[in-house]
Amino acid sequence: MKSIKKFYVINLIILILLWTGCQPKFKHNFEKTEQGVTIIQDSITIHIDVVNESIIHVKKSKNGVEPISLPDYVTVLKPQNVNWEITENTSALIISTKAIKVIVNANGEIEYQTKESKNLVSETNTNTYIKLNEKAENKVSQAFVAADEALYGLGQFQSGIMNWKHVPIRLQQYNQEIAVPFLVSTKGYGIYWHNYSLTDFNKPVNEIEFASTENMATQKRNTDVKVEGEKEDVAAHINKAKSDKKNIRTTTFTPAKTGEYTFLALSDNDGRMRGEIKVTINGDDVINYSTIWMPRRYSGKKHLEAGKSYEVVFQNTGAKIPGKLFYNEPDFNKTVFSSTQGNTIDYYIVEGENPEEIIAQYQNLTGKAPLFPKSAYGFWQCRERYHNQEELLENAHQMRDRNIPFDNIVQDWFYWPKGTKGPEWDRAKYPDPKGMVDEVSSLNLKLMVSVWPEVKNKALEEKYNIKKIKSSNYIDVYDKGVSERFYRMLSDSMFHNGVSSIWLDGTEPEGVKDATQMTAVGRFNQVQNPYSLEVTRTMYEGRREEFPNQRVFNLTRSAYAGQQRYGATSWSGDVEASWEQLEEQVAAGLNFTMTGIPYWSHDIGGFFRDSKSINPQYDNQYTNPEFIELLTRWFQFGAFSPVFRIHGYKSETEIWRYGQEFENMARKFIDIRYQLMPYIYSEAWKVTTQGKLLMAPLAYQFPNDKNTWGIKDQFMFGESILVGVVTEYQQKTKEMYLPEGTWYNFWNNEKTEGNNAISVSTPFDEMPIFIKAGSILPIGPKVQYANEKTKESTSIVIYPGKDAEYTLYLDDGESYNYEQGTYSEIIFSYSEENKTLTVKKGDGEYYDFEGAPLEFTFQMVGEKSGDRQFFLGKELTIQF
Repeated sequence: MKSIKKFYVINLIILILLWTGCQPKFKHNFEKTEQGVTIIQDSITIHIDVVNESIIHVKKSKNGVEPISLPDYVTVLKPQNVNWEITENTSALIISTKAIKVIVNANGEIEYQTKESKNLVSETNTNTYIKLNEKAENKVSQAFVAADEALYGLGQFQSGIMNWKHVPIRLQQYNQEIAVPFLVSTKGYGIYWHNYSLTDFNKPVNEIEFASTENMATQKRNTDVKVEGEKEDVAAHINKAKSDKKNIRTTTFTPAKTGEYTFLALSDNDGRMRGEIKVTINGDDVINYSTIWMPRRYSGKKHLEAGKSYEVVFQNTGAKIPGKLFYNEPDFNKTVFSSTQGNTIDYYIVEGENPEEIIAQYQNLTGKAPLFPKSAYGFWQCRERYHNQEELLENAHQMRDRNIPFDNIVQDWFYWPKGTKGPEWDRAKYPDPKGMVDEVSSLNLKLMVSVWPEVKNKALEEKYNIKKIKSSNYIDVYDKGVSERFYRMLSDSMFHNGVSSIWLDGTEPEGVKDATQMTAVGRFNQVQNPYSLEVTRTMYEGRREEFPNQRVFNLTRSAYAGQQRYGATSWSGDVEASWEQLEEQVAAGLNFTMTGIPYWSHDIGGFFRDSKSINPQYDNQYTNPEFIELLTRWFQFGAFSPVFRIHGYKSETEIWRYGQEFENMARKFIDIRYQLMPYIYSEAWKVTTQGKLLMAPLAYQFPNDKNTWGIKDQFMFGESILVGVVTEYQQKTKEMYLPEGTWYNFWNNEKTEGNNAISVSTPFDEMPIFIKAGSILPIGPKVQYANEKTKESTSIVIYPGKDAEYTLYLDDGESYNYEQGTYSEIIFSYSEENKTLTVKKGDGEYYDFEGAPLEFTFQMVGEKSGDRQFFLGKELTIQF
């Protein structure tokens, strides 16, 4: 009997082996590695690593060619120990995790699917290549098939475009434009393109030809103007006298297809053009830039009809070349990353059920954003500039004496000695920097000072052994020793005098004239785009080590993938005061935060404000009624931005200088900002711990609602608040789209059902604000600064309609002790069925609820009065 069983076992084993041996094999040789698979094709080797269940890393290189070696500045997540498996057949090799399937086809194209086999995105070999020819304009390129989706991210651009599908863009750092090669789709995936060089997104190959050139301008049109004996780059005024209409060319374009055409204009003036670039089609603006700082490439889009003739007018006043206009046709149907340097295709795919999950996973890959000091979420009083110590202190005192709530005051540039540039105080203007900061601190304020990674000070350069990138005055921040000494130079002058934060201006950097010059790790053009990332790393790591119990906050004009982990906020650069530019800021900021960098800001009122500050649209900013209304709407937008900061060139930006009506409005919105501080700070806790966004497009929460995909004048502020920005002069009503659900008007608590477009009244001192049903808002008392102690109660406001839960976050507001668990949470849970609210203690032991009970007023929207009770850490139940 035993021998029969043995016979059957042996035969079964033989059958299994024969069956296994007969299974179809994948066409190409492959090797399973510890983290993934290496596939060797005829000329290309593909490395696929499983980073975690939702993140896949792909690298492709030419066989026999050594990949260029550069540091990984961006990713921090090493491959995790997760379960994954490989299956194969003759046509495909399939790598599967619990979240994603990676299907490598025999032709080398890779498809990505969910675990349920739902298509996410697929590669296409069209527009995919590795070119080893040094003269090639783009060395590496990877294309994907575009589907029915909206695409967000890529950084910050001033085109006003919200959805990047099919749109051509050059990813290059400029004043006003920020390149971050991370893209989020409403289909449930993200792509991080891991290349540090200048990158073309959806590079077009079609060109509209112009036969004639009218009135070509000469480069002599630009003249530098000295102000107070100091040469200010920003004041290189355009000599507009009778030359605004130079460089105008016209042609006729007849499209072959009907649909949305996307355009890319190329214009140049040695990297920065001062003037205007404008493309119109039948009189409609497609591209319109008129600010003083210009990039080289500009994006736009317009719906055109096949067979119809259109007049195209191209004007690029101030450029040294006539410029070119390229386009993609409506059936472009690709998403393409093409970089100017490198010999390896390198990208990450991030899977998630929705944009919230994708960005949270991407932050697992590139780092979470630490909490700022609580004061950073308050109001920032900033202008260009306080000219001396006396002027700064006088305005700080006036703000406090007038009871205008604020937490921060800012010293912009030219505090340094005449003829230099660098972090050194001019003692003729600032005789006692430490005494100045001490006086600011006595007012419960913090001081931020602007510092550039551009040093023109021989004494400081020699003292701290500062090495620059040749052809520029920018430090070689890629050299760790140089960056550490730069931090020391800055800290000795700033932090050791009590300065709390640094305004890292000019971190693009635009001033490296020869991009082929070497840095410590390679040619500058190979590592050009992450310059800001390394500057913020230098500042974050240096300050955390030297002042370990003080949270880092820095403001910077540029950014790159992963920068969120270095305690920095970016702002939108030196934008001008115009209604068009205000509207563009909203789309710029929303796409920026969708790159996974949650904190963003802008110059409230625009940097260039009136005719005295290189903006001819308005005369005196303090009395011009249209500018004051523009400033009003911009201020309201700022109050609901992640960082709330007013600024302006050659401007005294204090709110009392613009008339009583504006001051009343500004006080109202500053108060709202501070009353929402418990909500804002709790939302910031979600940013740090869950990878959430504080400011996001509607598609972030409602990706399946196609009505939200192109909306660029509304956004979600945290979990519960929907905000609309008024972007037109004398706009009395605004059309708003409310997604699915029930929404409450913030000002009058009126209810409106979603999936609906409505018209909202927009008086001078209001902007459209709606709260989702099923929300709990903690609303604090009015205070003068974020950490002010008060005995007044915090209101817990219930917006009924569905069950709700909210976690209120508490800590000391200053230190990193929260990283060791020194914080407290209070969890509020509302039952719609029972109309009850439960209050209980959450995680953390920071707050002594029994020793210092917290008083809350519990208010249900629609009811006249609230229930006031103390919370001692024991569970409470409130019946409505």
